[in-house]
Amino acid sequence: MQVRLWAWTAAILATVQAVSDTQQDTVGVFVDAQGVTHIYGNSFGRPGYNETYDYIVVGGGNAGNTIAARLALNPANYTVAVLEAGSFYEILDGNRTQVPGYNYINTISFPLGSATTPTTWGLTTVPQKGYDNREIFYAGGQTFGGSSAANYMGYQRPSEGSMDQWAKEVGDNFWAWDNVYPAFKKSVHFTPPDFTKIDPSLNITYDPSAFSDKGGPLHVSYGNYQGPYGPSLSEALAKSGLSPIKGFNSGKLIGYGTATATAAARGSSIKIYPNALTTKILFDNKKKATGVEVQSNIATSDFKFHLNATKEIILSAGVWHSPQLLMLSGVGPSEKLQQFGIDVVADLPGVGQNEHDQPVVGTVLAVNVTTNTQLQAGNPESVASALSEYINHQSGPLSGIGTGQGIAFEKFPASYWANFSKSTRAYLDTYASDWPDVEILPLENGPVVSSIGPNDNLLTFAAQQYPRPSLISPNWLQEDEDVEQAYAAFLRLREVASNWDPAVLLGELSPGPQLTGKKEILEWMRKDMNMIFHGTSTCKMGPKKDTSAVVDSRARVHGVTGLRVVDASAFPFCPPGHPMSSVYMFAEKIAESILGGN
Repeated sequence: MQVRLWAWTAAILATVQAVSDTQQDTVGVFVDAQGVTHIYGNSFGRPGYNETYDYIVVGGGNAGNTIAARLALNPANYTVAVLEAGSFYEILDGNRTQVPGYNYINTISFPLGSATTPTTWGLTTVPQKGYDNREIFYAGGQTFGGSSAANYMGYQRPSEGSMDQWAKEVGDNFWAWDNVYPAFKKSVHFTPPDFTKIDPSLNITYDPSAFSDKGGPLHVSYGNYQGPYGPSLSEALAKSGLSPIKGFNSGKLIGYGTATATAAARGSSIKIYPNALTTKILFDNKKKATGVEVQSNIATSDFKFHLNATKEIILSAGVWHSPQLLMLSGVGPSEKLQQFGIDVVADLPGVGQNEHDQPVVGTVLAVNVTTNTQLQAGNPESVASALSEYINHQSGPLSGIGTGQGIAFEKFPASYWANFSKSTRAYLDTYASDWPDVEILPLENGPVVSSIGPNDNLLTFAAQQYPRPSLISPNWLQEDEDVEQAYAAFLRLREVASNWDPAVLLGELSPGPQLTGKKEILEWMRKDMNMIFHGTSTCKMGPKKDTSAVVDSRARVHGVTGLRVVDASAFPFCPPGHPMSSVYMFAEKIAESILGGN
């Protein structure tokens, strides 16, 4: 299923414009400290000027935009400021962030270490011992829309059992599946697949009850293009023992089907501050968060100013920057803060720790059907045809997301479990019974971009592990349990590929069929494995007695008042499935809690 992820940015702007139309005050003028006159729309805050709002949201990503819009749309008409270190990706990165089929430009370049774009932070890990001491690029959005501006647009929801486990771990049924299911529905407007543009042989099925008739600003549907390898891959998955499933949005994940994805949309009293980097959260002598320090860069001028909050500050800067900003503000492990001369406001050892993620291992296959690698390699005929289909009919490969055909989640088959060590089996048993061990997904790209010719058709066949907690340095493939699961995932990919119609699958290019020994495969994996950038839990949710917890079950930071963390960093763990849907749900639930008087 396909989703365009600037929905809540549009909702904010549309909401602000509605107020502007009422107030007849769409343009204002101010003179900055240097005497320069500026014209601004009233949807924007004034950089360099100290202002006061009811709520300040730090970070204009999925969660930040969602909670800001919900607070501002409330009848109480709360004033809300949204601070975003980046700007608008529609302006910064044009087609690459708006045409679904161009997502491969960003995602393909990630493994090559060249994915620093105008909309990402350009983060890298420290050398990872388990990854052959490589420094791994880690995608993080620096734009309105956050990391959704640089992802594969896939939309699936976690399993029922995983959400019930969430509720149990944090001690609050507020997060149980039955209580979060309505919040998943609230953000989303579902459009059924257009079978005049989609190959009917794919047998796309879905559960209409997973979506609300009322709908929300986030448009979700199936892409108007599904690659020609889809039907044969579905057959291979079935031969490998997987069963079909009606979508991945009703609380069940185990099975195979076609993935939904995000699309486009719209939505008060919000002021947005682009190019505004929050450098510190301010506290009073009672440890109440009262405001933020901001550094803004507009054109050639730098402004430093304060914004004050009468109610709360909501930190939504993402898995890496939310804990960083907490520590810069004196909230974190006291020992580390004191080393850097930072005054301690609250000693919380868990800040910046406990990161969960989903490592990915993949093979590159040659297939006897057309894939997006021809677009990637610049085949003139393929590019011209794809552009014509997209512009004139909103179909063809540029309307698809490069994945989603035959996507599958599963528990490892019994034969794989038999080869796991006792510790690996015990580790996997700590997760809910409906929590998949691995995801299998095809990606219409080949990470060996330099070797792709204009007529080559390649498919990256990838598997994600679920999940493994780690520290700020992700420490992938350093635990025996991780290594066992990664090796099993690789073997499972090969097993599924062996059941593929040989008329479609021509062979494995990377690592190649000659690589058969476990030692050699593991050596290759350490040099080749990557991440899919689904980091969570660096400000994890949990009761106060849990010394690794940073926020309580309503996302309020322990040890202070007036401050919440509302993004994936506050998850207690990384739920199964791609986490984007859970981020929207999380923001909806915390908005519900705030507006309910909590």
